Amino acid sequence: VPNALTAARVAAIPVLVATFYNRRSSPWLPASIFTACAATDFLDGYLARRWAVHSDLGAFLDPVADKLLVCSCLVLLAGALGAAVAVPTAVIVCREVTISALREWMGARGHSAAVAVGWWGKLKTATQMVALLLLLLACPGKLTALQPW
Repeated sequence: VPNALTAARVAAIPVLVATFYNRRSSPWLPASIFTACAATDFLDGYLARRWAVHSDLGAFLDPVADKLLVCSCLVLLAGALGAAVAVPTAVIVCREVTISALREWMGARGHSAAVAVGWWGKLKTATQMVALLLLLLACPGKLTALQPW
């Protein structure tokens, strides 16, 4: 079940993108999809720990799903809000990719404990999720760089 929740989070990203660009959708729709995705991020980890069903696939896929969700929303917002958001978006996306690559590289060398996700990382992800939700709600109809469908 936890891996299915993570996979559902990844599968929901294209739907979130489509609803963001669809002028006929309420701004609450992409925000609701994002909220559901953020909730599955908490729920999949909670269930995996509670049911003791840790898997290597889940340990790999969960942070990847988080990065895909966060980076997708950052790119959406950068496209909608223009140049002022582009630089912070690039910095955050580069940081996320670098940390993910570092985790994989260290893990391949048997040092995964040295780069394991800690409470600061969880706090950062939670803060990103809340900030992105607020930005998604504040951003409807402000598409500047891309044309909606």
